[in-house]
Parts: sequence; C-alpha cells; structure tokens
Amino acid sequence: MSSLKAKTAMARDRRHHILEQAERLFADHGYEGVALAEIARAAGLGNAGLIHHFPSKAALYRAVLEQLGADLDARLGAALANATEPGARLRAFVMVQVDWALERPMGVRIVQREILENVDRMAKARVLPLARFANTGKTIIEDAQADGLVAPGPPEIVLNYVIGTLTYAAVVRPTFQKILGTRLVRSDAAWLKANATAILDTLLRRSER
Repeated sequence: MSSLKAKTAMARDRRHHILEQAERLFADHGYEGVALAEIARAAGLGNAGLIHHFPSKAALYRAVLEQLGADLDARLGAALANATEPGARLRAFVMVQVDWALERPMGVRIVQREILENVDRMAKARVLPLARFANTGKTIIEDAQADGLVAPGPPEIVLNYVIGTLTYAAVVRPTFQKILGTRLVRSDAAWLKANATAILDTLLRRSER
C-alpha cells in the first residue's frame, strides 16, 4: 500500500472511531451534555486532533446524525429491494426500524433525544438526515392506502403512529420491566417485535372496517 493510501485509510479509520465515540457520548448525555474535549479524550485524541477531522461540536453532531440517517436509508433500501407489493413494503418499513433499534440502540437514543430535547436546533437545521427515511415511509404508506391495505387518511398520521409507537416502545420497556415484570418486557427483541406485529395488525385490519 502506498504512503498516500495508508494515510487515507488511517484518516478514514480515525474518523470512524471518532464518530463511534461521539455517538456513544451523545446518546448517553445529549448534545448539550458533552464537551468536545470529552469526545476527543474518548477517541484518544487531543482537541487539535479532533478538530482536524471535525471543526466544531455542531459539525461532529451533524456527522453522527448523517451517519445514522445513511444507515437507516441503506437498511430500508436493502429491505425494499425484494419487496414489491405494498403490504410487503409496509412490513419492511416497520421491521427495519425494529432491527435498527436492536442493532444500534445508541443511535435510537440519539434520535429520541433529538425529537424530544432539540426542538429549537431542529427548527434551524439546514440538513435533515432522517428526511429521506421519513419521506420513503410516507410514500410506502400512501401506496398501501391506495391498494386498500391501510385505511384512508393523512399518511403523516400513520407515519407518526408507526415511528412514534416504536420509539416510545424502546423508551418505556425498562420502566415496564420494573413495574410489570412480565416475560415480554424483559427482552428488547421480543418487546419490539411484538409492538411491530401489533402495529401491522392494527393498520392492516383497519382496511377491513
């Protein structure tokens, strides 16, 4: 490997490591709760080394969100590649979110924080990393409605129901586990998959009413 290629690969690996540490810290403490210096230490860098890759905390946070959005888009694209019927596409949209939540729980936590805590920053944001995923979901719901699988109505409401229910399910499970203690809420996978099944059953049965 040439010296230039080696340096490029090293920079790419370093950037990836920074993003991993930033995702973990932003998930645990939120945007306001983490200093750039903390992320630098976690990544094994000084402040100057971190700034070489990301000039500000805002730029680093945006890069984390963009990486999460790209991951979701790629997962959904792969799931939809073999799903041509509206019902199958709707199931894929729901289940991709379940799989993503199980495999990237820190990413889910960041999205939760972004929705609940960062309204002002979202209003000013020029880049919306989850926009493509949300718009694809809206189109999938519209297609399912046009096919008679989902009851007519504003697709945005259905989209909110799907994403909101799964997001809240991920948040509330530890509380339900403490309060209810049932087997279902002891497992992230069982709990989220059960919620996904309930969402799909509710949506698809509405078309029969």
